[in-house]
Amino acid sequence: MIPASEPLRPVAREVLDRTIERGDYWRGSPLRLGEAPGYKEWLHFCIYGEDIDVLVNFSIVDELASHAGSPREFARIVCLIHTKTGWTGDVIGFPSDQVTARRGAISLEFGENRVHFHDGVFSIRAMLPERDIAIELMLTPATIPSPANNIGVEDGPPIHWIVLPRLLATGVVRLGGTVHRLDRAPAYHDHNWGHFRWGKNFAWEWGYGLPERASEAWSTVFVRLSDRGHNQTFMQALFVWKGERQHRVFRDEELSVTHHGLLRPAKAFKLPRVMGLVHPGSAADIPARMVLEAEGRGDRARMEFVFEDVAQVIIPNDDDLGVTVINEVNATYTFGGVIRGEAIEVTGRAVVEFLSH
Repeated sequence: MIPASEPLRPVAREVLDRTIERGDYWRGSPLRLGEAPGYKEWLHFCIYGEDIDVLVNFSIVDELASHAGSPREFARIVCLIHTKTGWTGDVIGFPSDQVTARRGAISLEFGENRVHFHDGVFSIRAMLPERDIAIELMLTPATIPSPANNIGVEDGPPIHWIVLPRLLATGVVRLGGTVHRLDRAPAYHDHNWGHFRWGKNFAWEWGYGLPERASEAWSTVFVRLSDRGHNQTFMQALFVWKGERQHRVFRDEELSVTHHGLLRPAKAFKLPRVMGLVHPGSAADIPARMVLEAEGRGDRARMEFVFEDVAQVIIPNDDDLGVTVINEVNATYTFGGVIRGEAIEVTGRAVVEFLSH
């Protein structure tokens, strides 16, 4: 199990709650107001238990595929669970009469599933009866989130996000006949929104690191947006938190990223399962290792991810018959260097997301 940081001081908790409420609220598609379709928004959570990793994503997007007729909003949950036996999970969609999304609040209800933020705690409920999966968790933030707005890509409007790298998760995950009880397990959350269309000329690499030791203060998040062929980088950054506060951001020319080798899984788990027929095989443009080297203003840092296993979420493109693949890759990581005169040496667990076509 990877412990997370201790709770914040009461005064910091008040600041944190207010920051989350003012930044992490649900925006909602402007489609109903007559604006152009193509809006996407999701709340993303990852949780590490002692012998189970859980990913849950609540999203509402403007459905643009030709089979859908007129553009409409479509709600779905993606759930991925990794244990020592490998991956399982599912994607489930919900008709509009089962969906409640409160704009200006952190409150989503998809049937009997939900995400709420109240009294400083995220509550998550995700039920996937066909896979015998039930998730009931309370997540307490342990870091102040960081927003990033108006991030441009080559052939579309900007993307926005807010990231909260470290939370404490308590509750139950039931998988088949096994009940996994979590007590202050480490967790991660981000929230993304904007108008963009799957299959256009952009890709991303996105990852985070949660340290092994409860006493370890350092949390990290990495992002790089590029063109589809990875020939041009639109932006890249390594965000570093010390305790509850963001401590340093390495941006663009301060940061270099190199890939080493290729990950060759024997079999890639795919969701939705039927999309495995459209996108068969296990080949993926995923490195075996990825190294980030950062230096600037007297600070330096190095972060290395060693990748282990991959699950793929396969999404039909919005404007053609191709697909976009979101690769969720388990990893271990090391993070070290010197920031503001303080030496750092951290190891832990990570997930890195590669978007490919």
